[in-house]
Amino acid sequence: MTTEKIYDNEPYSTDFTAQVMSVDGDKVILDRTLFFPEEGGQTCDTGYIAVSGEEHKVTDVQISDGCIIHTLEDVSGIKTGDTVSGHIDWEHRSDNMQNHTGEHIFSGLVHSLKGYDNVGFSLTENTSQMDYNGKLTDEEIAQIEKQANEVIWKSIPVDCRYPSAEELKTIDYRSKKELTGAVRIVTIPGVDVCACCAPHVKTTAEVGVLKVLSHLNYKGGTRLYIACGKRAYTEFVKSFDALTDIGHLFSTGRSDALDAVKKLIDDRDTLKGQLSSFEKDELLKQIDEADGDTIFTKVSDRNILTAAFNHFKEVHDGACYIFSEKEDGTYTFLAGGRDMDARTLLPSLKEKYNVRGGGKADMIQGSLSKK
Repeated sequence: MTTEKIYDNEPYSTDFTAQVMSVDGDKVILDRTLFFPEEGGQTCDTGYIAVSGEEHKVTDVQISDGCIIHTLEDVSGIKTGDTVSGHIDWEHRSDNMQNHTGEHIFSGLVHSLKGYDNVGFSLTENTSQMDYNGKLTDEEIAQIEKQANEVIWKSIPVDCRYPSAEELKTIDYRSKKELTGAVRIVTIPGVDVCACCAPHVKTTAEVGVLKVLSHLNYKGGTRLYIACGKRAYTEFVKSFDALTDIGHLFSTGRSDALDAVKKLIDDRDTLKGQLSSFEKDELLKQIDEADGDTIFTKVSDRNILTAAFNHFKEVHDGACYIFSEKEDGTYTFLAGGRDMDARTLLPSLKEKYNVRGGGKADMIQGSLSKK
């Protein structure tokens, strides 16, 4: 028993009729369906199946040995032999078609320009992820993105068909795995030839636009995320609005917003340097004027604390301590002394405080809270 895949030849259809072949729990198998199952790294179609005017939400679609299995939220009233109608969510289908065809364009260009294979693909409601078995530089990714959009704007026809076994032997096509039986080939002339089971748009123009969102080194190759069509538009609107808001905060336009942020960061770094210098001077002054062996401070910069402690050891005879108060009221500490093993100070600290720490002969450090 197999299911006729209506979506192979009618990817733009949203409604169909079919006969129920079997019902097993919440699983329903039809003799034909428009619902694309979770397959080839792509999420399944969504929608509903209706019988006698009652709609039953489809929550999952899987394929096994040629049978497409629909999981329904409720199967009450559905029985073997019934004639049912089905409806798929076009927004979801269209979104997947745009992004999957976009992936073929990008992967085809990567293959032709670099010789890399797409060894992993995941298309969900939120991400379109591709893994390539070779490293791509920032410049190469920008170049391929530009070429991919030029392909999109040329409105090249996308051909999806099942060639005969003999013809298949003559076709040089991409595939992530060894295939048996009938193989569906998706061809974008001059760009890509790839085995694929999913619905695609009629022409590359329907992809609209392709934008690389991010990329990283992954298992010796490159993992890359893209957005096409409506997803790319949504990303553009979010970025456009965010840049506009940043411009408003700095009383400037979008084109000058980045420079304004850079100047703010430079000013911040300058002020942080001035503050660190002031904190260091004040802490050293506090040490020089101290009568005892203990300094309490709110300075948190580890470099300043270490430099101040080394100075404390030089100007003070015997053990000395610096306690730095944190925002939650607990402390970090540095302890030690000139011509002594700082580790011998831990037992006395533990008698007075809840101490966690350790170190070497020249200095111990850690955290504490009062008992």
